[in-house]
Amino acid sequence: MKRTILLLSTLVLASASTAQSSIRLTLDEAQSIAAQRAYNVRYATMDKDEAASNTREIIASGFPQISGSVEYNRYIDIPTQVSSGDVFGFPDYLNTFLGGVAQATGVPLDAPAPDPDAIQEFQFGAEQTMTAGITATQLIFSPSYFVGIQAAKAYASAMEAAESRSVVDARRAAGEAYAAALAADENVGLLKSAEQLASDSHDQMRAMVEEGVAESTDADQLELALTDVKQQRTAAESMAQVALDALKFTMGMPVETTVILADSFETLDGALSAASVLGVPFDAVRLPEIRTQTQNLALSELGIQNEKAAGLPSIGAFYTNQRNAQRDAFDFFGDGSWYPIQLVGVQMNIPIWSSFAGKERVFKAELTRDRAATALEQMTEAARLEYRAARSEYNASLEQRQQSQRSLELATRIMDRTRIRFTEGLASSFDLAQAQNQLINAQGGVTQATLRWLNAHLRLQRSLNA
Repeated sequence: MKRTILLLSTLVLASASTAQSSIRLTLDEAQSIAAQRAYNVRYATMDKDEAASNTREIIASGFPQISGSVEYNRYIDIPTQVSSGDVFGFPDYLNTFLGGVAQATGVPLDAPAPDPDAIQEFQFGAEQTMTAGITATQLIFSPSYFVGIQAAKAYASAMEAAESRSVVDARRAAGEAYAAALAADENVGLLKSAEQLASDSHDQMRAMVEEGVAESTDADQLELALTDVKQQRTAAESMAQVALDALKFTMGMPVETTVILADSFETLDGALSAASVLGVPFDAVRLPEIRTQTQNLALSELGIQNEKAAGLPSIGAFYTNQRNAQRDAFDFFGDGSWYPIQLVGVQMNIPIWSSFAGKERVFKAELTRDRAATALEQMTEAARLEYRAARSEYNASLEQRQQSQRSLELATRIMDRTRIRFTEGLASSFDLAQAQNQLINAQGGVTQATLRWLNAHLRLQRSLNA
Protein backbone atom coordinates (compact mmCIF):
# COMPACT_ATOMS: atom_id res chain seq x y z
CA MET A 1 0.00 0.00 0.00
CA LYS A 2 2.82 2.41 0.88
CA ARG A 3 4.45 1.62 -2.46
CA THR A 4 1.21 2.48 -4.23
CA ILE A 5 0.89 5.76 -2.36
CA LEU A 6 4.51 6.61 -3.15
CA LEU A 7 3.89 5.89 -6.83
CA LEU A 8 0.78 8.05 -6.84
CA SER A 9 2.61 10.88 -5.09
CA THR A 10 5.35 10.66 -7.70
CA LEU A 11 2.77 10.92 -10.45
CA VAL A 12 1.22 13.92 -8.73
CA LEU A 13 4.58 15.67 -8.47
CA ALA A 14 5.36 14.85 -12.08
CA SER A 15 2.01 16.22 -13.17
CA ALA A 16 3.00 19.63 -11.83
CA SER A 17 5.63 19.96 -14.56
CA THR A 18 3.51 19.00 -17.55
CA ALA A 19 -0.02 20.03 -18.41
CA GLN A 20 -0.53 16.95 -20.64
CA SER A 21 -0.09 14.44 -17.80
CA SER A 22 -3.15 12.62 -16.52
CA ILE A 23 -3.81 10.06 -13.83
CA ARG A 24 -6.70 7.73 -13.13
CA LEU A 25 -7.72 7.71 -9.50
CA THR A 26 -10.07 5.53 -7.54
CA LEU A 27 -11.74 6.88 -4.42
CA ASP A 28 -9.27 5.08 -2.16
CA GLU A 29 -6.29 6.37 -4.16
CA ALA A 30 -7.59 9.93 -4.00
CA GLN A 31 -7.98 9.63 -0.24
CA SER A 32 -4.47 8.18 0.08
CA ILE A 33 -2.98 11.09 -1.84
CA ALA A 34 -4.91 13.57 0.29
CA ALA A 35 -3.64 11.82 3.43
CA GLN A 36 -0.11 12.79 2.39
CA ARG A 37 -0.43 15.91 0.26
CA ALA A 38 -3.45 17.83 1.60
CA TYR A 39 -2.38 21.24 2.83
CA ASN A 40 -3.68 20.75 6.38
CA VAL A 41 -1.83 17.44 6.59
CA ARG A 42 1.39 19.10 5.51
CA TYR A 43 0.95 21.82 8.12
CA ALA A 44 0.23 19.20 10.79
CA THR A 45 3.33 17.23 9.78
CA MET A 46 5.43 20.37 10.14
CA ASP A 47 3.94 20.98 13.60
CA LYS A 48 4.71 17.39 14.58
CA ASP A 49 8.31 17.67 13.37
CA GLU A 50 8.70 20.99 15.18
CA ALA A 51 7.39 19.46 18.41
CA ALA A 52 9.86 16.57 18.10
CA SER A 53 12.66 19.08 17.49
CA ASN A 54 11.61 21.06 20.59
CA THR A 55 11.81 17.87 22.65
CA ARG A 56 15.35 17.20 21.44
CA GLU A 57 16.27 20.84 22.11
CA ILE A 58 15.02 20.70 25.70
CA ILE A 59 16.86 17.44 26.34
CA ALA A 60 20.05 18.93 24.88
CA SER A 61 19.83 21.91 27.24
CA GLY A 62 20.58 19.57 30.15
CA PHE A 63 23.93 18.48 28.67
CA PRO A 64 27.16 20.50 28.87
CA GLN A 65 27.01 23.86 27.13
CA ILE A 66 30.29 25.33 25.87
CA SER A 67 30.72 28.80 24.44
CA GLY A 68 33.69 30.83 23.35
CA SER A 69 34.23 34.57 23.32
CA VAL A 70 36.71 37.09 21.99
CA GLU A 71 36.60 40.72 23.09
CA TYR A 72 38.75 43.59 21.83
CA ASN A 73 38.75 47.07 23.40
CA ARG A 74 40.58 50.21 22.35
CA TYR A 75 40.39 53.04 24.86
CA ILE A 76 40.21 56.44 23.22
CA ASP A 77 40.55 57.83 26.74
CA ILE A 78 41.86 55.50 29.44
CA PRO A 79 39.54 55.71 32.45
CA THR A 80 40.84 57.96 35.22
CA GLN A 81 40.47 57.11 38.89
CA VAL A 82 40.75 59.71 41.66
CA SER A 83 41.49 59.42 45.36
CA SER A 84 42.36 61.62 48.32
CA GLY A 85 45.92 62.92 48.47
CA ASP A 86 47.08 60.71 51.33
CA VAL A 87 45.41 57.51 50.22
CA PHE A 88 48.84 56.01 49.57
CA GLY A 89 50.48 57.48 52.72
CA PHE A 90 52.81 55.44 54.92
CA PRO A 91 51.19 52.97 57.27
CA ASP A 92 51.01 53.86 60.97
CA TYR A 93 53.77 51.51 62.05
CA LEU A 94 56.17 53.08 59.53
CA ASN A 95 55.25 56.59 60.64
CA THR A 96 55.87 55.57 64.25
CA PHE A 97 59.22 54.03 63.33
CA LEU A 98 60.40 57.08 61.40
CA GLY A 99 59.26 59.34 64.21
CA GLY A 100 61.33 57.30 66.68
CA VAL A 101 64.38 57.49 64.40
CA ALA A 102 63.98 61.26 64.14
CA GLN A 103 63.90 61.61 67.92
CA ALA A 104 66.87 59.29 68.40
CA THR A 105 69.04 61.02 65.79
CA GLY A 106 67.82 64.50 66.38
CA VAL A 107 67.16 64.88 62.69
CA PRO A 108 63.64 66.15 62.20
CA LEU A 109 61.46 64.77 59.49
CA ASP A 110 61.09 67.41 56.80
CA ALA A 111 57.65 66.24 55.57
CA PRO A 112 55.03 68.60 54.26
CA ALA A 113 51.90 69.02 56.24
CA PRO A 114 49.09 66.79 55.02
CA ASP A 115 46.46 68.44 52.87
CA PRO A 116 43.01 66.89 53.49
CA ASP A 117 41.65 68.46 50.31
CA ALA A 118 44.36 67.10 48.01
CA ILE A 119 43.22 64.87 45.09
CA GLN A 120 45.38 62.38 43.23
CA GLU A 121 44.56 61.09 39.70
CA PHE A 122 45.52 57.67 38.38
CA GLN A 123 45.13 55.88 35.00
CA PHE A 124 45.33 52.09 35.07
CA GLY A 125 45.61 49.71 32.11
CA ALA A 126 46.81 49.88 28.55
CA GLU A 127 45.29 51.63 25.59
CA GLN A 128 44.30 48.35 23.85
CA THR A 129 43.13 45.09 25.43
CA MET A 130 41.95 41.72 24.14
CA THR A 131 40.35 38.87 26.06
CA ALA A 132 39.71 35.37 24.68
CA GLY A 133 38.28 32.39 26.52
CA ILE A 134 35.78 29.56 26.80
CA THR A 135 33.02 28.93 29.32
CA ALA A 136 31.39 25.57 30.06
CA THR A 137 28.19 25.13 32.06
CA GLN A 138 26.43 22.00 33.25
CA LEU A 139 22.97 21.69 34.76
CA ILE A 140 23.23 19.43 37.80
CA PHE A 141 19.74 19.51 39.23
CA SER A 142 16.56 21.27 38.13
CA PRO A 143 13.04 19.91 38.71
CA SER A 144 11.69 22.21 35.99
CA TYR A 145 14.07 20.60 33.49
CA PHE A 146 12.74 17.09 34.09
CA VAL A 147 9.14 18.28 34.03
CA GLY A 148 9.91 20.19 30.83
CA ILE A 149 11.15 17.02 29.14
CA GLN A 150 7.94 15.20 30.03
CA ALA A 151 5.86 18.14 28.83
CA ALA A 152 7.76 18.30 25.54
CA LYS A 153 7.22 14.59 24.95
CA ALA A 154 3.52 14.93 25.78
CA TYR A 155 3.24 17.87 23.39
CA ALA A 156 4.98 15.87 20.67
CA SER A 157 2.45 13.06 21.21
CA ALA A 158 -0.37 15.61 20.97
CA MET A 159 1.02 16.86 17.66
CA GLU A 160 1.20 13.28 16.37
CA ALA A 161 -2.46 12.84 17.30
CA ALA A 162 -3.25 16.16 15.61
CA GLU A 163 -1.52 14.92 12.48
CA SER A 164 -3.65 11.77 12.59
CA ARG A 165 -6.73 13.94 12.90
CA SER A 166 -5.65 15.98 9.87
CA VAL A 167 -5.15 12.78 7.89
CA VAL A 168 -8.61 11.50 8.83
CA ASP A 169 -10.21 14.84 7.96
CA ALA A 170 -8.29 15.00 4.69
CA ARG A 171 -9.47 11.53 3.71
CA ARG A 172 -13.08 12.46 4.43
CA ALA A 173 -12.77 15.78 2.55
CA ALA A 174 -11.20 14.04 -0.44
CA GLY A 175 -13.92 11.40 -0.35
CA GLU A 176 -16.68 14.01 -0.34
CA ALA A 177 -14.97 15.95 -3.14
CA TYR A 178 -14.58 12.73 -5.14
CA ALA A 179 -18.26 11.90 -4.61
CA ALA A 180 -19.26 15.41 -5.69
CA ALA A 181 -17.13 15.10 -8.84
CA LEU A 182 -18.71 11.71 -9.55
CA ALA A 183 -22.19 13.13 -9.10
CA ALA A 184 -21.35 16.02 -11.42
CA ASP A 185 -20.08 13.60 -14.08
CA GLU A 186 -23.12 11.41 -13.60
CA ASN A 187 -25.36 14.43 -14.03
CA VAL A 188 -23.61 15.35 -17.28
CA GLY A 189 -24.10 11.81 -18.56
CA LEU A 190 -27.76 11.81 -17.65
CA LEU A 191 -28.34 15.15 -19.35
CA LYS A 192 -26.54 13.94 -22.47
CA SER A 193 -28.85 10.94 -22.57
CA ALA A 194 -31.84 13.20 -21.99
CA GLU A 195 -30.63 15.50 -24.75
CA GLN A 196 -30.33 12.59 -27.14
CA LEU A 197 -33.79 11.39 -26.19
CA ALA A 198 -35.25 14.88 -26.65
CA SER A 199 -33.44 15.22 -29.99
CA ASP A 200 -34.83 11.91 -31.23
CA SER A 201 -38.34 12.88 -30.16
CA HIS A 202 -37.98 16.26 -31.86
CA ASP A 203 -36.74 14.69 -35.09
CA GLN A 204 -39.59 12.23 -35.00
CA MET A 205 -42.10 15.02 -34.46
CA ARG A 206 -40.62 17.06 -37.32
CA ALA A 207 -41.03 14.09 -39.61
CA MET A 208 -44.66 13.75 -38.54
CA VAL A 209 -45.23 17.46 -39.16
CA GLU A 210 -43.79 17.16 -42.66
CA GLU A 211 -46.10 14.21 -43.29
CA GLY A 212 -49.03 16.31 -42.11
CA VAL A 213 -50.03 14.03 -39.24
CA ALA A 214 -48.95 16.45 -36.50
CA GLU A 215 -49.03 20.17 -35.90
CA SER A 216 -45.94 22.39 -35.93
CA THR A 217 -46.79 23.54 -32.42
CA ASP A 218 -45.99 20.07 -31.15
CA ALA A 219 -42.58 20.21 -32.86
CA ASP A 220 -41.93 23.65 -31.37
CA GLN A 221 -42.87 22.32 -27.95
CA LEU A 222 -40.30 19.53 -28.22
CA GLU A 223 -37.69 21.92 -29.62
CA LEU A 224 -38.18 24.13 -26.59
CA ALA A 225 -37.68 21.14 -24.31
CA LEU A 226 -34.54 20.17 -26.27
CA THR A 227 -33.10 23.67 -25.88
CA ASP A 228 -33.72 23.57 -22.14
CA VAL A 229 -31.93 20.22 -21.82
CA LYS A 230 -28.96 21.56 -23.80
CA GLN A 231 -28.64 24.53 -21.48
CA GLN A 232 -28.76 22.25 -18.45
CA ARG A 233 -26.10 20.01 -19.98
CA THR A 234 -23.79 22.97 -20.67
CA ALA A 235 -24.15 24.23 -17.12
CA ALA A 236 -23.61 20.71 -15.76
CA GLU A 237 -20.37 20.33 -17.72
CA SER A 238 -19.08 23.58 -16.24
CA MET A 239 -20.00 22.47 -12.74
CA ALA A 240 -18.33 19.10 -13.32
CA GLN A 241 -15.05 20.82 -14.12
CA VAL A 242 -15.36 22.98 -11.03
CA ALA A 243 -16.02 19.89 -8.89
CA LEU A 244 -13.00 18.15 -10.40
CA ASP A 245 -10.77 21.16 -9.70
CA ALA A 246 -12.07 21.22 -6.13
CA LEU A 247 -11.10 17.56 -5.79
CA LYS A 248 -7.57 18.30 -7.02
CA PHE A 249 -7.24 21.19 -4.58
CA THR A 250 -8.51 19.03 -1.72
CA MET A 251 -5.86 16.42 -2.53
CA GLY A 252 -3.13 19.07 -2.73
CA MET A 253 -2.62 18.51 -6.46
CA PRO A 254 -1.90 21.16 -9.10
CA VAL A 255 -5.14 22.20 -10.78
CA GLU A 256 -3.46 21.82 -14.19
CA THR A 257 -3.32 18.05 -13.69
CA THR A 258 -5.78 16.00 -15.71
CA VAL A 259 -7.58 13.64 -13.34
CA ILE A 260 -9.79 10.83 -14.54
CA LEU A 261 -12.22 9.32 -12.06
CA ALA A 262 -11.73 5.57 -12.18
CA ASP A 263 -14.63 4.76 -9.85
CA SER A 264 -18.34 5.11 -10.49
CA PHE A 265 -21.44 4.96 -8.33
CA GLU A 266 -21.82 1.31 -9.27
CA THR A 267 -18.28 0.31 -8.23
CA LEU A 268 -18.52 2.27 -4.98
CA ASP A 269 -21.86 0.67 -4.23
CA GLY A 270 -20.10 -2.70 -4.17
CA ALA A 271 -17.00 -1.45 -2.34
CA LEU A 272 -18.70 0.50 0.45
CA SER A 273 -20.90 -1.97 2.27
CA ALA A 274 -23.18 -1.03 5.14
CA ALA A 275 -21.58 -3.71 7.31
CA SER A 276 -18.25 -1.86 7.18
CA VAL A 277 -19.71 0.99 9.22
CA LEU A 278 -22.92 -0.25 10.83
CA GLY A 279 -21.14 -3.24 12.33
CA VAL A 280 -18.40 -1.19 14.03
CA PRO A 281 -19.07 -0.25 17.67
CA PHE A 282 -18.47 3.33 18.74
CA ASP A 283 -15.34 3.99 20.80
CA ALA A 284 -14.36 7.62 21.42
CA VAL A 285 -10.81 6.65 22.39
CA ARG A 286 -10.09 5.72 18.76
CA LEU A 287 -10.82 9.25 17.56
CA PRO A 288 -7.70 11.38 16.97
CA GLU A 289 -9.29 14.52 18.40
CA ILE A 290 -10.00 12.68 21.65
CA ARG A 291 -6.40 11.47 21.76
CA THR A 292 -5.21 15.03 21.16
CA GLN A 293 -7.34 16.40 24.00
CA THR A 294 -6.18 13.57 26.27
CA GLN A 295 -2.61 14.67 25.64
CA ASN A 296 -3.63 18.28 26.34
CA LEU A 297 -5.00 17.14 29.68
CA ALA A 298 -1.70 15.39 30.43
CA LEU A 299 0.11 18.60 29.48
CA SER A 300 -2.00 20.61 31.92
CA GLU A 301 -1.14 18.12 34.68
CA LEU A 302 2.54 18.62 33.90
CA GLY A 303 1.93 22.37 33.99
CA ILE A 304 0.89 22.01 37.63
CA GLN A 305 4.02 20.00 38.39
CA ASN A 306 6.15 22.61 36.65
CA GLU A 307 4.72 25.45 38.75
CA LYS A 308 5.31 23.44 41.91
CA ALA A 309 8.85 22.60 40.79
CA ALA A 310 9.56 26.31 40.35
CA GLY A 311 9.72 26.56 44.16
CA LEU A 312 12.52 23.99 44.42
CA PRO A 313 16.23 24.82 44.22
CA SER A 314 18.28 24.34 41.06
CA ILE A 315 22.01 23.65 40.87
CA GLY A 316 24.44 24.32 38.05
CA ALA A 317 28.21 24.21 37.62
CA PHE A 318 30.45 26.35 35.46
CA TYR A 319 34.06 26.57 34.35
CA THR A 320 35.76 29.57 32.72
CA ASN A 321 39.22 29.77 31.15
CA GLN A 322 40.31 33.12 29.69
CA ARG A 323 43.46 34.87 28.52
CA ASN A 324 43.88 38.65 28.69
CA ALA A 325 46.40 40.83 26.88
CA GLN A 326 47.08 44.53 27.29
CA ARG A 327 49.03 46.53 24.70
CA ASP A 328 49.83 50.14 23.93
CA ALA A 329 49.52 49.25 20.21
CA PHE A 330 47.66 46.60 18.23
CA ASP A 331 50.21 43.81 18.62
CA PHE A 332 48.27 40.90 20.05
CA PHE A 333 49.83 38.24 17.84
CA GLY A 334 53.44 38.95 18.78
CA ASP A 335 55.50 37.85 21.76
CA GLY A 336 53.62 39.87 24.36
CA SER A 337 52.22 38.29 27.51
CA TRP A 338 48.74 36.88 27.89
CA TYR A 339 47.51 36.75 31.47
CA PRO A 340 45.37 33.78 32.52
CA ILE A 341 42.00 33.95 34.24
CA GLN A 342 40.59 30.55 35.27
CA LEU A 343 37.82 29.65 37.69
CA VAL A 344 35.34 26.89 38.42
CA GLY A 345 32.26 27.09 40.57
CA VAL A 346 28.83 25.83 41.52
CA GLN A 347 25.72 27.97 41.68
CA MET A 348 22.53 27.16 43.57
CA ASN A 349 19.35 29.16 43.14
CA ILE A 350 16.96 28.78 46.07
CA PRO A 351 13.52 30.41 45.87
CA ILE A 352 12.67 31.63 49.36
CA TRP A 353 9.64 33.92 49.26
CA SER A 354 7.44 34.94 46.34
CA SER A 355 4.68 36.68 48.31
CA PHE A 356 2.20 33.88 47.42
CA ALA A 357 2.74 34.47 43.66
CA GLY A 358 3.84 30.84 43.26
CA LYS A 359 0.69 29.66 44.98
CA GLU A 360 -1.43 31.68 42.56
CA ARG A 361 0.47 30.28 39.56
CA VAL A 362 -0.25 26.75 40.80
CA PHE A 363 -3.91 27.68 41.21
CA LYS A 364 -4.12 28.99 37.64
CA ALA A 365 -2.39 25.84 36.37
CA GLU A 366 -5.03 23.77 38.18
CA LEU A 367 -7.75 25.83 36.49
CA THR A 368 -6.12 25.08 33.13
CA ARG A 369 -6.19 21.38 34.04
CA ASP A 370 -9.87 21.60 34.97
CA ARG A 371 -10.66 23.33 31.67
CA ALA A 372 -8.81 20.60 29.76
CA ALA A 373 -10.72 17.90 31.65
CA THR A 374 -14.03 19.64 30.95
CA ALA A 375 -13.10 20.04 27.28
CA LEU A 376 -12.28 16.32 27.08
CA GLU A 377 -15.66 15.45 28.56
CA GLN A 378 -17.39 17.85 26.15
CA MET A 379 -15.54 16.51 23.12
CA THR A 380 -16.32 12.91 24.10
CA GLU A 381 -20.03 13.68 24.37
CA ALA A 382 -19.90 15.67 21.11
CA ALA A 383 -18.22 12.73 19.39
CA ARG A 384 -20.92 10.38 20.67
CA LEU A 385 -23.59 12.81 19.46
CA GLU A 386 -21.91 13.07 16.05
CA TYR A 387 -21.85 9.28 15.77
CA ARG A 388 -25.57 9.03 16.56
CA ALA A 389 -26.38 11.76 14.03
CA ALA A 390 -24.14 10.21 11.39
CA ARG A 391 -25.69 6.78 11.88
CA SER A 392 -29.20 8.26 11.66
CA GLU A 393 -28.30 10.15 8.49
CA TYR A 394 -26.79 7.02 6.98
CA ASN A 395 -29.95 5.00 7.59
CA ALA A 396 -32.06 7.83 6.18
CA SER A 397 -29.84 8.04 3.08
CA LEU A 398 -30.26 4.32 2.47
CA GLU A 399 -34.05 4.70 2.61
CA GLN A 400 -33.98 7.77 0.36
CA ARG A 401 -31.80 5.95 -2.14
CA GLN A 402 -34.22 3.04 -2.31
CA GLN A 403 -37.13 5.41 -2.80
CA SER A 404 -35.32 7.29 -5.57
CA GLN A 405 -34.63 3.99 -7.33
CA ARG A 406 -38.34 3.14 -7.20
CA SER A 407 -39.19 6.60 -8.52
CA LEU A 408 -36.74 6.12 -11.41
CA GLU A 409 -38.29 2.78 -12.30
CA LEU A 410 -41.73 4.37 -12.26
CA ALA A 411 -40.60 7.37 -14.36
CA THR A 412 -38.95 5.00 -16.85
CA ARG A 413 -42.18 3.02 -17.26
CA ILE A 414 -44.18 6.20 -17.70
CA MET A 415 -41.73 7.44 -20.32
CA ASP A 416 -41.84 4.16 -22.28
CA ARG A 417 -45.65 4.11 -22.28
CA THR A 418 -45.90 7.77 -23.20
CA ARG A 419 -43.56 7.31 -26.19
CA ILE A 420 -45.66 4.41 -27.42
CA ARG A 421 -48.86 6.42 -27.02
CA PHE A 422 -47.19 9.42 -28.68
CA THR A 423 -46.19 7.27 -31.66
CA GLU A 424 -49.76 6.00 -31.89
CA GLY A 425 -51.07 9.55 -31.71
CA LEU A 426 -52.72 9.01 -28.34
CA ALA A 427 -50.44 11.43 -26.44
CA SER A 428 -49.48 15.01 -27.17
CA SER A 429 -46.03 16.54 -27.36
CA PHE A 430 -46.77 18.17 -24.02
CA ASP A 431 -47.33 14.73 -22.47
CA LEU A 432 -44.06 13.48 -23.98
CA ALA A 433 -42.09 16.52 -22.75
CA GLN A 434 -43.60 16.13 -19.31
CA ALA A 435 -42.65 12.45 -19.19
CA GLN A 436 -39.11 13.34 -20.28
CA ASN A 437 -38.83 15.93 -17.51
CA GLN A 438 -40.10 13.44 -14.98
CA LEU A 439 -37.47 10.93 -16.12
CA ILE A 440 -34.70 13.55 -15.94
CA ASN A 441 -35.81 14.57 -12.46
CA ALA A 442 -35.99 10.96 -11.33
CA GLN A 443 -32.50 10.26 -12.68
CA GLY A 444 -31.22 13.38 -10.94
CA GLY A 445 -32.93 12.25 -7.76
CA VAL A 446 -31.04 8.95 -7.89
CA THR A 447 -27.79 10.82 -8.37
CA GLN A 448 -28.47 13.15 -5.44
CA ALA A 449 -29.60 10.27 -3.23
CA THR A 450 -26.46 8.32 -4.10
CA LEU A 451 -24.31 11.37 -3.37
CA ARG A 452 -26.02 11.80 -0.02
CA TRP A 453 -25.47 8.13 0.74
CA LEU A 454 -21.75 8.38 -0.09
CA ASN A 455 -21.33 11.46 2.08
CA ALA A 456 -23.27 9.83 4.90
CA HIS A 457 -21.05 6.76 4.62
CA LEU A 458 -17.93 8.94 4.81
CA ARG A 459 -19.35 10.89 7.75
CA LEU A 460 -20.19 7.72 9.68
CA GLN A 461 -16.78 6.31 8.82
CA ARG A 462 -15.14 9.47 10.18
CA SER A 463 -17.20 9.38 13.39
CA LEU A 464 -15.92 5.85 14.00
CA ASN A 465 -12.39 6.44 12.67
CA ALA A 466 -12.96 3.16 10.87
